[in-house]
Amino acid sequence: DVERSRGLGDVYKRQGQNGQGKSTLAKIMVGELAPSAGNSKLGHNVQIGYFAQNQAEYLDGSKTVLDTMIDAANEKNRSKVRDILGSFLFKGDDADKFVRVLSGGERNRLALAKLLLQPLNVLIMDEPTNHLDILSKNVLKVALSKFEGTLLLVSHDRDFLQGLVNKVYEFRDKKLKEYLGDIDYYLEEKKVENLREVELKTKIKVDKPLSNKLSYDNQKKLKSLNNKLSKVESKIGLLENEIKDLDNKLEENYDKFANEDGFFDNYQSKKSQLNILMKDWELIQNELSKLT
Repeated sequence: DVERSRGLGDVYKRQGQNGQGKSTLAKIMVGELAPSAGNSKLGHNVQIGYFAQNQAEYLDGSKTVLDTMIDAANEKNRSKVRDILGSFLFKGDDADKFVRVLSGGERNRLALAKLLLQPLNVLIMDEPTNHLDILSKNVLKVALSKFEGTLLLVSHDRDFLQGLVNKVYEFRDKKLKEYLGDIDYYLEEKKVENLREVELKTKIKVDKPLSNKLSYDNQKKLKSLNNKLSKVESKIGLLENEIKDLDNKLEENYDKFANEDGFFDNYQSKKSQLNILMKDWELIQNELSKLT
């Protein structure tokens, strides 16, 4: 059985290889998917919310920012809508903008603000920072740090997770392992510096015994795939360093760089490139696993 009841006030983080079922489990827990075996049920008084990677796509473009929030509010928090919008960087006339004219970062911020209006005590978020700019990510982190319920995050973003989580579940090789500590504790246990290293350490190497078991064509294919994997990993490493440099610049002098033309566009472009490369990396890994 998949029991969806958790003690409130805890924050869990799910870390693991792509394709291991992290997002699938999240969808089972919120009722979007049925389990392949057993059953899933909510615990007593559990009010569960879910933020998917494409959550912003479900916003109604014909509504204004303010109307979107008012429609989602209840009697208890309707009077606080403008204050909540302000905390998510929608100030003054921003509230009167139509959703259809918002930037990607603004739409994500609005989707998050709308979700947090709900009377939730369990919140599940699947890669919530994938499409957020730095500013939106910081706003989200502050909001989640004030959330008093149980928070479950599927994420590879160490900076975002620091200070938010107190328990880590690792999905690897179709097994689940629990780490009773924060994200830094998890990385220390894995003896790596960042979460991408955890994934990249799964790279499949060609050894002599394995090669002898493969046909000549498959040996050639295996060698080609490993070459591709090495190139993708090199590009991933370079992009991660470039993104880290941009993060450091913002930390040192936010006002200067935040107002620099093209800074956030450049940042988002690099994040998008990194996501594409990680998908390429996953595809190559899948091909390698078929050969071995």
